[in-house]
Amino acid sequence: MTRTQLLVSLAGTIALALPSAAVAQVGPDPNVPPPPEGYYAPPPVGYGQPYQPPPPQPYQPQPNYPQPGYQPAPVYQPAPVYQPAPVYQPEQHQHAVPLPVSRRSLVYADRFRAQFGLAARFGGYGNYGSFGSYTTGGGGLDLLFRIHPRITLEMGFQYQRISQEDLYWNEFQYERFDVPMTIGMRVHLGNPMWMFSPYLVGAGGFTYSRLYQFDSLVYEEHTFGEVQGGVGFEWRLGPHFAFNFDVRGQTRFRKVGELGTPDSTEGTLTDQYGNTVPSMGTSVGFIINLGIGGFF
Repeated sequence: MTRTQLLVSLAGTIALALPSAAVAQVGPDPNVPPPPEGYYAPPPVGYGQPYQPPPPQPYQPQPNYPQPGYQPAPVYQPAPVYQPAPVYQPEQHQHAVPLPVSRRSLVYADRFRAQFGLAARFGGYGNYGSFGSYTTGGGGLDLLFRIHPRITLEMGFQYQRISQEDLYWNEFQYERFDVPMTIGMRVHLGNPMWMFSPYLVGAGGFTYSRLYQFDSLVYEEHTFGEVQGGVGFEWRLGPHFAFNFDVRGQTRFRKVGELGTPDSTEGTLTDQYGNTVPSMGTSVGFIINLGIGGFF
């Protein structure tokens, strides 16, 4: 027997016992008058009928409601960033650029290197000073050091000589020579690879000078300071040979002692205006140089 059938049987037994107990216990209601005599009271409905139990109710299982589960907090998602549509780029073709063809210089090799040079110098000299105006010629030697395509250092030695035939206003006989020794620098302008290279030049040093007067049978010698500056150009015949030509202004100066005193060591002359002047004083002039040299 199943559990359901057992419960139904037990409920029916209890239902049959309850009406009998209720009838035995219930008495007449004192508030209700008794029926008249000779009146027949019908039995109550269902009296004497067997008890009919209520029909069994089918078992209704309890609905199984799902329990709410834990829901995580929503995760914030940033708004999408607008991306512009890609712009069409036409395909570019790179063309090969031809490499420049290097030209071999007639002056230097593919790579510059410092050079040592030796040059002969010839030229003329014009002078104006207390002794008067005169011109002379001479020659010399230059030691050259090409330390940069644009810079050449020079060390020059020159010999200049003049005699009485060169002096136009004085009749006395004399002889003078000068030996300038200078150190200078030439700065080349323009492209260093040019065959004709212009340059600026500056130099400084000292000059040994000696004057001999035949009439007085005496000579006088002094040392002068000297500065030079000018322009010129170099004609390069290759990496090892070059001609050069330049014109330079020149000044020779020294401190002149007392004139006309018994202890004076200065020789004097009378100029064309009748003034007594030192025979070897400060002078200015110009030099024209023409040279040819070789580099190693």
